[in-house]
Amino acid sequence: MRTFLLLLPVALLACGTPAPTYHQDVRPILEGRCVNCHTAGGVGPFVLDSYAATKTMGPALVDSTQKGRMPPWLATANDVGGYLRDPSLTPAQKDVIKKWVEGGMPEGDAKKPTPPLADVAAGLPQVDLTLKMPEPYTPQTLPDDYRCFVLRWPMTTPTYVTGVNGVPGNSKIVHHVALYLIDGEAAKYPPMWDAEDATPGYQCFGGPFGTRPQQFPVKLLTAWLPGYQGQTFPRGGGVLIPPGSTVVLQMHYSSLEAAPLADQTAMEFSLAPTVSRRVAYQPFLKFDWVAGQMEIPANASEVVHEHRADPRPNFGLLGSPLDTTKGFTIEAIMFHMHTLGRRGEVWIHKADKTKKKILEIPRWDFHWQQEYQLAEAVRFEPGDELRMKCVFDNSKPTSKTTNWGENSEEEMCVANLLSSE
Repeated sequence: MRTFLLLLPVALLACGTPAPTYHQDVRPILEGRCVNCHTAGGVGPFVLDSYAATKTMGPALVDSTQKGRMPPWLATANDVGGYLRDPSLTPAQKDVIKKWVEGGMPEGDAKKPTPPLADVAAGLPQVDLTLKMPEPYTPQTLPDDYRCFVLRWPMTTPTYVTGVNGVPGNSKIVHHVALYLIDGEAAKYPPMWDAEDATPGYQCFGGPFGTRPQQFPVKLLTAWLPGYQGQTFPRGGGVLIPPGSTVVLQMHYSSLEAAPLADQTAMEFSLAPTVSRRVAYQPFLKFDWVAGQMEIPANASEVVHEHRADPRPNFGLLGSPLDTTKGFTIEAIMFHMHTLGRRGEVWIHKADKTKKKILEIPRWDFHWQQEYQLAEAVRFEPGDELRMKCVFDNSKPTSKTTNWGENSEEEMCVANLLSSE
């Protein structure tokens, strides 16, 4: 008996730890982080909503999760406590998927599945208003088509938007959505531009102007990516929408199909008459860039454009409704470059000579633009400065010298700061 007891640990070690199973170990990870996109009719190129489907994609799952490509999250650690709603997998979760594949992908007990991970994009607490594209639209330019649609804001009193979700009519072609708020006298322009175009909506790229010169400040309401179940603004914030406003829904359609079906996307809103803090997007950029001083030469693989300044003098010129005289608070950042972008970062340099990294994106991907809500809001005080850096690669054999612009062959470098007073 004593000999048996001595040999028992050796025998267990030789057998090794049982491989993870699909229903008990892998399925909870996929349902909490992947199935929102990888399901029938979703934006993912394949489904991961069953054991049979997942088993066929085992090696691809290991490769994409180990390399950090999936779930899509471009930011790395910052110096201000991380991010809210970060879907990234932990090393232990990645290891579960890897060991499951290496262990032969056993199914486990389908009758006793483990509950999924908590959904980081918790969705809207309620839907108070739904605005839909006035009529269906079929992309006219392939593979990418940018189109703006006018949504009349129906509320007759000042109202705060506290959360937004998108409901695509054809999820196969909706790449991403940007919403622009146009209020006051400027609210009359988008309906006029829509009426001038015989096709539903009007052509646009970047902002809501299309090929027209900028005629009023651009106010970003928010943006949305397929696969996200909607999200609220952090810490009880809301964007004020004055009555009589126009909301421009900018759609980026992307399809490799020769004849894609039409789309009629709707946007869902959570509303409130009052909020604990008023928020708005304030763009941080260098005005010289917009004036043509952001050249990116052809055949250059490492082009750096950097800007450090107190951004508040420009906020008013860009249409910010916030009073930033005494400073402001950064709640989230929506970083933006185009297809030549490779890396980006945003820092705050305090008046006491200390600095903190707010956002770093070491591997930019134009197709996975998203908002990064800060776990800890960052206060910008008078005397502080922000620094932004964008790195571009324009080294393809067909490259041409380019500069700032809204078109796809041009570039941008801007950090849209979701701010509160």
